[in-house]
Amino acid sequence: MNGPRWLIRSALCSALCVFALVGPAFGTEAPPSDSPPQAVEQDEPDDSPIDDEAMTVLTRMADTLAQTQRFTVTIRASYDVVQDTGEKITFGERRALTLNRPDGLRVEAQESDGKRSLVTFDGKAISVFNADENVYAQIERAGTIDDAVRYLVQDLQVRLPLALLLVSTLPDELEQRLQTLDYVERDMLTAVPTDHLAGRTEDVDFQIWIATEGPPLPERVTITYKGDEGEPQYRAEFSDWNLNPDVQPAQLAFHPPDGAERIPVMIRVRRNAAGGSAGSSEGAPK
Repeated sequence: MNGPRWLIRSALCSALCVFALVGPAFGTEAPPSDSPPQAVEQDEPDDSPIDDEAMTVLTRMADTLAQTQRFTVTIRASYDVVQDTGEKITFGERRALTLNRPDGLRVEAQESDGKRSLVTFDGKAISVFNADENVYAQIERAGTIDDAVRYLVQDLQVRLPLALLLVSTLPDELEQRLQTLDYVERDMLTAVPTDHLAGRTEDVDFQIWIATEGPPLPERVTITYKGDEGEPQYRAEFSDWNLNPDVQPAQLAFHPPDGAERIPVMIRVRRNAAGGSAGSSEGAPK
């Protein structure tokens, strides 16, 4: 039986996908951009494909997450893995996320088979720990959370289903990627009443349920990878949001457990049109 394709690139990338936390549009095949948003050319000359009410709700959520300096949240997710026969098998995971801007991030994860892993970023390095094998890897990478997410997506080519929810540029990123957005309904069956939206980007279709009571935070997300064979889905439910936790930088630092072995990191070097290298050329950490 085939496991999740984006979780088995290598021992490191398998663990790095714990970091895969975080975007509708949120399937970030394109990296978060430093450039200003560009207008999207629309095929439909009649009605706007972006519903104003839905955009207001989505923008309010994006602004809230982008401007929040620290938060914690628990994410219970499931995702399809398309087998060679075409059958879809669903796997699950639970993540506990702590974010402390500008440069602190910790993600503790447990997969449905019980495997546990940890990813931290402290502004100096990305650390990945596999608890079952008691091994860890580190990539020296100074900067902000935005820089770390961009590096994972663009240079390491790790698929991060919800990556945009972590970056401070979230409102602009959504504006760049959205092709359509509709307001579906007011959903009264979620944990709290939510505004149910549905949208499309070039790579994914997504639905998101945003709380109408209290801060406008996501309660549920569904992403369909329409360009992948079998159009697999990623589904996530959010709980235990805290927008003002007591987080100290020391809590986000990584300290290898006794006996943990450090393993090398293999990083793909991308080639530009002239044949030279582009992006990172780091090898095994020293």
